[in-house]
Amino acid sequence: MNTLPYRMPGVLRLALPVVLLAALAWGGTRLLPWTPHWYPPLHAVLEACAIVLALLVFALGAHRAGGRMPATLALLSSAALALALLGIGHLLSVPAPAGSNTLAAADAGAAFWLVAHGLGALVLLAAALLPEGRSAGPATHALCMLGAFAVAAAGYWLALVRPGLLPATFVSGIGMTGFARAFECTLVGVDLGAALLLARRARRHRSRLWYYLAAAAAVTALSGISFMLHPAPDAPSDLLAHLYKLLAFLCLHRALFAGAQQEQQQEQQRRAQPASAPAPRPALPDRYRALDTLAGAIAAARRDGGSVAVIVLDIDGFRKINSHHGWSSGDQVLHECVARLSARLAAGDLLAHQGGNEFIVVCRQAEREQVAALARDLQESMRLPFAPGGHCVFLSASAGIALLPAEPCQASQLLQMAQLASASARHEGPAHLCFYTARMGGAMRERIGLETMLCQAIARREFVLQYQPRIGMTDGRMVGVEALVRWRHPQLGLLAPGRFIPLAEESGLINELDMWVLREACVRAAAWCAQGLFSGRMSVNLSARQFQQPGLAQRVRAVLADSGLAPAALELEITESTVMHDTEDAADVLRSLRALGVTVSIDDFGTGYSSLSYLKRFPLDVLKIDRAFVRDLDGDATGAAIVRAIITLAHSLGLSAVAEGVETAEQVAFLKENGCDEIQGYYFSRPVWPDEIARLLAEAAGAWSTVSPHPVIQP
Repeated sequence: MNTLPYRMPGVLRLALPVVLLAALAWGGTRLLPWTPHWYPPLHAVLEACAIVLALLVFALGAHRAGGRMPATLALLSSAALALALLGIGHLLSVPAPAGSNTLAAADAGAAFWLVAHGLGALVLLAAALLPEGRSAGPATHALCMLGAFAVAAAGYWLALVRPGLLPATFVSGIGMTGFARAFECTLVGVDLGAALLLARRARRHRSRLWYYLAAAAAVTALSGISFMLHPAPDAPSDLLAHLYKLLAFLCLHRALFAGAQQEQQQEQQRRAQPASAPAPRPALPDRYRALDTLAGAIAAARRDGGSVAVIVLDIDGFRKINSHHGWSSGDQVLHECVARLSARLAAGDLLAHQGGNEFIVVCRQAEREQVAALARDLQESMRLPFAPGGHCVFLSASAGIALLPAEPCQASQLLQMAQLASASARHEGPAHLCFYTARMGGAMRERIGLETMLCQAIARREFVLQYQPRIGMTDGRMVGVEALVRWRHPQLGLLAPGRFIPLAEESGLINELDMWVLREACVRAAAWCAQGLFSGRMSVNLSARQFQQPGLAQRVRAVLADSGLAPAALELEITESTVMHDTEDAADVLRSLRALGVTVSIDDFGTGYSSLSYLKRFPLDVLKIDRAFVRDLDGDATGAAIVRAIITLAHSLGLSAVAEGVETAEQVAFLKENGCDEIQGYYFSRPVWPDEIARLLAEAAGAWSTVSPHPVIQP
């Protein structure tokens, strides 16, 4: 639920003031820095703000009057009008300072409060129980409005005309009466029940509407609890109850506003979708239904000595359907997948759609060989060509299987095992099949732990940079260094990029990490330049995600300005696959970087697309030969031919050629003989700490007397 801004734990934190007040109540309110003279103005401000918010909620429904609207909107917006009217009565009923005229006594104010709270609790519970997707016409909306006026009128009649009908709610010096306390306890229970129902619906739909409604119900319960704690009408706990009431109206407004936005987006999608297009998603059970079915199957298997298996199918390459042929074609493919998979399942098996391109199959009474055969059969059904929009498309499916273990296992745990197996199958390549093993669970726990700590690693300054020298072949000078990020993990020690960069990319933290590396490297290079030690280039790798973010040139310009590093002293390394993602946009980004005066290089050349067309179109400066080709130089004529061809190609296009991963004297000799411009690798130095680079620069003023191996420096 990381996409939603509101979480129920935040509501739990809001309960801390209530706990504090309850604790202070044992020692008396004299422990609080409070004077009753503060109460009237603070109460007036809080109640007035709550009334304004209630009217804004009512306005959301009033704008839709005369047409169909969600039943939730019709109910809550009408109730908000009644709550606003009752709030006005409550505001005017609160005793003011001595000498002022009042509308009624404090009991009238409490009566208005109780009627309003009772209406709010019942309306929130009704919203939680309303069938999903129910709409209301003008007649239903009008009935809701009439009901709201009736409740408000009844509240005024009870508080002002027949106050004797309502039992006393407050006794001076004692606090709330038993009636008021019992009534308020009941309403708090109703609020909490509504909050739980709404939160369950929110988890199922991942919708802002239900999250905010759940929050409104929970905060309303806190308001009622605070109201029960006050020993006098002007006590601080009464103001806290009004503050919670204000927050509840704010959550209610946000809920209905989010619901209106969601409805508008759905309407736009319906208008954009052709009349003959299929439904947006297959009509299959979702994850929660699958978990319920799986829990029953597990219980039956434990009781009868049977077996249960879960298959998670991931449709490989499904994203290219949406990106190349449109979302409508993707929906057609999903419906075809459902038809093919359903046709191959037994009567007792369940097919569920987990979302996107992932399906769940629950198999009853399935042994290892049977479920493996079924999974392969399901994979085979995906191999047949699809024809979305008249286009012929071939797909495949990766499958992960989890069998019910002998030890106790919940439905969610068994499904997670199948998902881990599916992830392992995808890692091995398209159309693979994997059974869950305990090793997968350990690897995933380690991955989750790393991802959790990765979120805080930058703030805790756990990332560090090492630098590897780049040596010019003409005179043996250190012509630059490449910045390489490391993670100094508190428990695991120094981690290489391969352990955490993929996690950073998947979690979206790679942008922040990229910018930290760029700033740190530029500051370090600027410091070496200021000391007269460094006159080469600082090379920094850019991730594909960073390159594709708008405003890259502006961000690089800002880093250069802040660090004081000259643009000519910075080299940005980009992989082939990055620039081939969208060639037109990539060309524009590269031109904007070149306009700054920085050097641009293609890293790991020869392992990606290796298209000669982009070398001609893109403004580049350097080709970096991948270490895999350099490693093949020793005794491999094909590898030598490839490296020689890359060097020749680079020079013919006016580019420099840099070889990575140089480890032997024979490789150095070959590269020098064939005109390679720069060399980088363990033959000269491993990546080392900044102090070691500074020492090398200071000792030789950046010059290496000959192209000869340097003692390997352990990090």
